[in-house]
Amino acid sequence: MFRRSFLTGASAALAGCGLAPSGPSTESYPESPPNVFLSFDWRDAESAVDVTFVRGNHVTPDNTAELLVRSAESDRATVWVSRERDGEAEYPLTPGATLRHSLGETADVRVVWTAPDGTNSALVAAADRPTSTERER
Repeated sequence: MFRRSFLTGASAALAGCGLAPSGPSTESYPESPPNVFLSFDWRDAESAVDVTFVRGNHVTPDNTAELLVRSAESDRATVWVSRERDGEAEYPLTPGATLRHSLGETADVRVVWTAPDGTNSALVAAADRPTSTERER
């Protein structure tokens, strides 16, 4: 008898759970960088690196406030595209675009993306200059 009354009470209490559809979420997805695949061509004679946008999503003002190449451990940076500063290219940035970045003393480079609202940034790609023995291979 106790089981029957418990099951009757439990089924009445749980009858409305999960059956009503929920409304759409009002929370937005976090901003993330577009998929950008890059290649790096080291120019030792010029102390520079050519960064080429090989494939991926177009970089537009809607998905990117700024895309720049920065020398690791220094303030040297080359702006590729930017809504606020003059860059090497204009929006949209599409596959095939190439940027030459002067290295100075450091050899490692980082490609940094800044979110459209300017509050977040993320590392898109990183490359270390190959050593002389790696280039000989």
